[in-house]
Amino acid sequence: MTATKKITLCSLFAALIAIGTHIRIPTPLLPLTFQTLFVVMAGLVLGRRLGAVSVCVYVIAGLIGLPVFTGSALNPTFGYIVGFIPGAWLAGYVAERFRPCFMTWFLGAVAGIGVIYAVGIPYYWLMSKYYLGNELGAKTLLLYFVLMPIPGDAAKSILAGLAVKRLALFFPDSFTWRR
Repeated sequence: MTATKKITLCSLFAALIAIGTHIRIPTPLLPLTFQTLFVVMAGLVLGRRLGAVSVCVYVIAGLIGLPVFTGSALNPTFGYIVGFIPGAWLAGYVAERFRPCFMTWFLGAVAGIGVIYAVGIPYYWLMSKYYLGNELGAKTLLLYFVLMPIPGDAAKSILAGLAVKRLALFFPDSFTWRR
């Protein structure tokens, strides 16, 4: 694959993540956005290295002031954005390491989202406690930041697996980690 195609695909996924930030589907528990869907798809399609690069492009764009974040770096949810980088990397690692099939891509998406939680939740707690002066208890963190988003993130993991399966059929050369 040419360098031009790799740069184009990284830019495309950075743009999709930015667009996914602003698409909100109201649900009874939490609004559902497509941001994490495109983060894990970047890793699944582009592989661990280029998937993480595409997310880094998105993060840098937000940090330099482009309107791609819904908040700022001082927002307690910024830890999730930081978690996007290792989340995309892990999703890409799973996609590279195991047989290409729906289950691999689904599990890669689940693993990537799990890493996003693992980085985002402690950051949220630290920012709430030390920056905002509002300490959250473990039950609150578990309920609002793990249990409530799980149904939406499970649906996004299934959607990511199905979308990547379809992309693999129609655009097999776009998978940069394929030999």
